[in-house]
Amino acid sequence: MKKTLFGIIICLYSINLSAQDNKAIMEINYETKIISDSLNRDKVNIYSTALVFNNTQSIYCSKEAKLYYKGTPAETISTSAGPIAKYPKTTESIYRNNDVITASLPVGKYAFTFEEPKLKWEILNDRKDIKGYKSQLAKTITDTGQTFFAWFTTDISIPEGPFRFKGLSGLVLEVYNKSRTIEIYATDIKKSDELIEPLKYYNEVKAKTKAQFLEARKNFHENPSMYNGNIKVLDANGNDRTKFMTDRLKAINTFLD
Repeated sequence: MKKTLFGIIICLYSINLSAQDNKAIMEINYETKIISDSLNRDKVNIYSTALVFNNTQSIYCSKEAKLYYKGTPAETISTSAGPIAKYPKTTESIYRNNDVITASLPVGKYAFTFEEPKLKWEILNDRKDIKGYKSQLAKTITDTGQTFFAWFTTDISIPEGPFRFKGLSGLVLEVYNKSRTIEIYATDIKKSDELIEPLKYYNEVKAKTKAQFLEARKNFHENPSMYNGNIKVLDANGNDRTKFMTDRLKAINTFLD
């Protein structure tokens, strides 16, 4: 009896330690601005995301996506079958565990999960203050050939940042690409003790490589019904809008690759 009780106590203690390891120490809220048409820079899509992290782990996603995949959606919509969860505006997420960065990005109704290649950074001479933090500029060229610049601060010496922009000697506060069609800004920095967990997607595809994801997305852009159960895209009047969807998807910026 005593051994059993002792075993339960040890088990509970281990679970508590594990939970402590998964607890965040900080939360950074970011605003992402994306210009889908470089010739019309007034047309801007804005997204809000949050990064919670500690020294070894992090999760980056929208708060709506986090609640949705936990089964506690922030909003519901009314239907003839009753209220249903409102689908989040953005569903992608980035989870870091030590040096492994795992991306989960949507392709149709599926979430393709794969390991992101690590970025190689060049530290530049530019300096400025961002929200009271002394920051310096760095540059990287991604595996898909896109050039990004990141302002980071060693005042918070954890190699974290939004999306895949991690691996510097401090926290990334701002990111933008060469053409400034995508910009990410930290809007709020605060303490947090939230648990760090990857999102649990309903239709997850574990890709062996990023190349597999890129190929799937390319195929989806050519034929949107491919990863939607071969369902045609219809408008409110029942007209086939699959070609319109295809053309729109082809025009979407994919600079975050």
